[in-house]
Amino acid sequence: MPPSLAERDDVVSARSRTAFEGLRAALARDLAAARRSGDLDADADVERLAGLLLAVHRGIEALGEAGTDEAVLLGIAQAAVDGLPRRTR
Repeated sequence: MPPSLAERDDVVSARSRTAFEGLRAALARDLAAARRSGDLDADADVERLAGLLLAVHRGIEALGEAGTDEAVLLGIAQAAVDGLPRRTR
């Protein structure tokens, strides 16, 4: 696999990291809101979960660009959501 532009260009690399950090922070905020509302376990580590969801998101993007069937991609996304730690009621 050839190196990405971010691997070859420091400016692109910095911009990519900034964008990914913004996405991760947004996910963490949403997960924290879900935890506050009781939809997510009170002990859930929203920072780690945000990183996980960002990695899943990027993986789905890469698989989609490679031509993976949409149903498979939706299944991956659903598995990620299903794996979030829910509050037991």
